[in-house]
Amino acid sequence: MDSTDYFDQFIVLAAVGFGLLLVGGTNLALGARSGRRFALRTGVNIAICALVAVGVSEIARGELAARAAMLLGGLVLTITLSNSEWLQQRLVLLVSLLLRPSARWGLLTVGGLALVLGSVVAFEHADSETLEQQTRELEAVLGPPPNAPTERARATTDRGTRVVLKEPLNPRDGSDLAEPEEKLLRERKLTTQIIRNSAPTDTSNCHGWVFTGGQFLLSPDDVELILKENGYAETNDPRPGDVAIYRQNGGISHSALVRYASEGQPVMVEGKWGTLGVYLHGVDKSLYGTDYTFYRSPRQGHVLAGLSGANANSATANPSNVIPAASSD
Repeated sequence: MDSTDYFDQFIVLAAVGFGLLLVGGTNLALGARSGRRFALRTGVNIAICALVAVGVSEIARGELAARAAMLLGGLVLTITLSNSEWLQQRLVLLVSLLLRPSARWGLLTVGGLALVLGSVVAFEHADSETLEQQTRELEAVLGPPPNAPTERARATTDRGTRVVLKEPLNPRDGSDLAEPEEKLLRERKLTTQIIRNSAPTDTSNCHGWVFTGGQFLLSPDDVELILKENGYAETNDPRPGDVAIYRQNGGISHSALVRYASEGQPVMVEGKWGTLGVYLHGVDKSLYGTDYTFYRSPRQGHVLAGLSGANANSATANPSNVIPAASSD
């Protein structure tokens, strides 16, 4: 605790002590019997609390004034209620009721029920907050960085429909993404479930890694179009080179490539996780759940028409291999 905290405590406690001194002295002057001049006592007590709050606000922060007023008011209210004959009678009645076994066990039953319901509500609230926090963290790490359509290249589906290629506006250095990557993998207990093949980068996301050779960012809506117009068909017999498409809430959330498939063995896929690295892992061992479908196309490779690269499905594809955009549509 630093000197400022000590000073704040001193101001609050001194103000409350001064207020109690005034309240006690004033009420003694008004008479010992609690029932006499009730309205006058109440008005004086409120005025003293307000006076203390104003005094503190003149020499310290408003927050300290509010804190002192609340503490003083609570103490004065407690003392006032304890002097109430009506309240004293009700307390005596309550104690007499609690002396009955049926009342005690009934109170215990109600308390137990309230505790159970309260714990359920508290758990659901905490679970909801945890889920929201995890979702925000995932979006921050896996979501696309601020980006804009690129003017230096263009790509189309095999039917000629243009696909918007995007690039990050301010690409981050890989070292800036290393800590979030390590934290996420550790918290999700995935460190031992994956093989990391390349470092994090903003250059592309998972869809761009598969369909642009790791050179650009693509949106999930583009993937739906690519599957439709590049001759992809669902398959229940995955082979190396096929595409694995993950879905969440009915929409595409992730794209990856099948690298290993053998009867009786888990299917292994490779893909880029958002802005994180490229990983080889079991098809059901990722951040994207287990709702996935395998697709196969008769075309050669998966890179969009208009793009080229020596390593078509590597996140390290050389950007110099990109075909420049035409001057007009």
